[in-house]
Amino acid sequence: MNNIQYTIRNVPEDVDNSLRLRAKKNKQSFNATLVQALKQSTIKGIKQPPSDLGWFYGSGGIGKAELDTFAEQRVIDKRLWGL
Repeated sequence: MNNIQYTIRNVPEDVDNSLRLRAKKNKQSFNATLVQALKQSTIKGIKQPPSDLGWFYGSGGIGKAELDTFAEQRVIDKRLWGL
């Protein structure tokens, strides 16, 4: 693990208070809480967008009928492609 360090200036007081409260509530050091907050806020931007609707399966947003429809749409119709 790299030991990269930051110096951050002009942190708003409410942000500082919120982070310190979170650290106390979770019984963590302020540094661990800050690193966790940075990870949570940046990982979302790093993830690649999904290539299909596989991420949606099992999310409760669709039922069996929709899943069956998706499965049918994933099958290649060889007649349409002259295969």
